[in-house]
Amino acid sequence: MAKPYSKAFTARQNPRRYLLSGIPPMLWENVRRQARKEHVSMRSLILKLLEGWLNFAPEREAAERGGPVQEILP
Repeated sequence: MAKPYSKAFTARQNPRRYLLSGIPPMLWENVRRQARKEHVSMRSLILKLLEGWLNFAPEREAAERGGPVQEILP
């Protein structure tokens, strides 16, 4: 089964160079294993996590100001 590949973001310069080189090896292996089990590419997983984090920026900023915060988890 082919993994979906997002063309929304393209690597610039060297596609093998990332800022994630400091991830603990066991964490990285466990995440890769789970991604393979769920047929999810690491690239799409990382992009979805980053987009999700960015989408909740207004809620985090409101919480810092003491304003109302939407419940993220049920």
